[in-house]
Amino acid sequence: MSTPKFSLKAYERLKSKKQIGYLFANGKSHFTHPFKVFYLLEQNNTPELWPVKFTVSIPKKKIKLAVKRNLLKRRTREAYRLNKLGLDEKINKSNYKISLMFVYLEKEVKNYDVLAKSILKHINEIIKRVDRLA
Repeated sequence: MSTPKFSLKAYERLKSKKQIGYLFANGKSHFTHPFKVFYLLEQNNTPELWPVKFTVSIPKKKIKLAVKRNLLKRRTREAYRLNKLGLDEKINKSNYKISLMFVYLEKEVKNYDVLAKSILKHINEIIKRVDRLA
């Protein structure tokens, strides 16, 4: 029995400004404290290397210090990395691809446990929505 890989490779990241703009224009969103997640679920017509793309945004307007923004980004990526397996399996079994963007909306830095619970709630909600479509 193989152990699951808890990695977050470069090809799993959403980097393109064009794709991020398309996500904001055409995607849906929902809020669970302290994140608002934007997601775009589309039919996967062309086979991609990875059908789940992910990114994090910590607004400078909310968190002024770059050190704190970087800390929040690291914590968020780690929470996503450890909790993404269910979403990856669901999307790989379906004929969809998804783009995700987590936007932090608090003015103070939250600890890892709060971030991980929020990420897990968002992932479970998205899995439910994929189930409804499939």
